[in-house]
Amino acid sequence: MSHPWLEIPIADYEAHMALSSVGQAQLLSTTLQRTVAEFQPLSLAVLGVAGGNGLDAVERALVHRVVALDFNADYLALCSRRYASAFDAFEPVLHDLSHGPPAIAPVECVFAGLVLEYLRVESFCDYLASLLTPAGSFVALLQLPSPTLPEISPSPFRSLTRLESAFRFVEPSRLHDCLSAHGFSRIAADQYDLEYGKSFHYASYRVPNAA
Repeated sequence: MSHPWLEIPIADYEAHMALSSVGQAQLLSTTLQRTVAEFQPLSLAVLGVAGGNGLDAVERALVHRVVALDFNADYLALCSRRYASAFDAFEPVLHDLSHGPPAIAPVECVFAGLVLEYLRVESFCDYLASLLTPAGSFVALLQLPSPTLPEISPSPFRSLTRLESAFRFVEPSRLHDCLSAHGFSRIAADQYDLEYGKSFHYASYRVPNAA
């Protein structure tokens, strides 16, 4: 069976995320912008990039190389059309992170916004350091459980409900323990509370310095 992410039209995904009752398109843009401002990486990998997921907010004068990774070819093609000429080096990478690390040259920063909920966190942490340069940074944005709202926010775009079978909450403490076991040190941990009721955990880490 194909993964639900391969069955959702990009137009549905982007319209859903941009709804005022969802608010996650703006959240991804805000947190990616924060990540770049905090770490000022010359090279950046955005995991689960879809059609951009905040790349429009990235400072072009600062970030010279962008690795845009997704495992939906249609999403990646749209992202490439939008951003291939926006950066000095733009590398679209079609890859399923559940199958291991992508074949990319290491970057200074990896951003995983609302991605880890669809992966085995322990397996991801096993290879994360290989994607980063020495003393590089990793940022994750996780959705937190809500006592009243479902995992996938209700919207007119019914195709998004297919994700319910693949979505699994990731406890921030579980991610922290896993990364700490691999030598990562936490830099920041914050919570974003959106108006419509959902909350999200933002955490940034520094990779062990291989030198």
